[in-house]
Amino acid sequence: MVTIIEAAVTALKAANKPLSADEIYVAIIKGNLFQFGAKDPKAILKAQLRKYTVGFTGKTAADKPRLKQLPDKKFQAF
Repeated sequence: MVTIIEAAVTALKAANKPLSADEIYVAIIKGNLFQFGAKDPKAILKAQLRKYTVGFTGKTAADKPRLKQLPDKKFQAF
C-alpha cells in the first residue's frame, strides 16, 4: 500500500517541477495515486508534506525528510 508521502513524491517526480500543496493534491487525485478517506484530505496532505520537509523540527518531523520547500512555498522532491 502506498503512503500519502510516497504518492506526493511520485506526483512531484512525474511533474518534473516544484508544485504547491494544492497542485500535489490534484496530481494525486488525477493520477489515482492515493485514496483519501479523510473528511479534509488537503489538510492531511499538508501535514504530511510539512512532516517530510527538510528543516521541519516539530514533534512529528520525519527522520528522513524527502522534500524541500522553496521560497515560493512549492515543494520539490529529492
